[in-house]
Amino acid sequence: MENNTKAAIMRLGLREMKAFSKLLFPSVKDSTFFESCGVADLITTCLGGRNRKVAEAYAKNGGRRSFDELEADMLQGQKLESMRIM
Repeated sequence: MENNTKAAIMRLGLREMKAFSKLLFPSVKDSTFFESCGVADLITTCLGGRNRKVAEAYAKNGGRRSFDELEADMLQGQKLESMRIM
């Protein structure tokens, strides 16, 4: 995937985060999404997060190895975030 495509997906993700947050907390300020808890966290998660790394490995191996196997092999004791609710 090219960088422009990744950026477009992240932009849509940020817009969705903002809309969802405003549904739950109508008084949330737009500036919040430009702090570390917003766009910075989104970029870090999209480009280097453990869920992204394991999902990429899962897609590349065509699902032949389960998320549990990949998690055990790749994350050295860490766990995938929110896997039990997805």
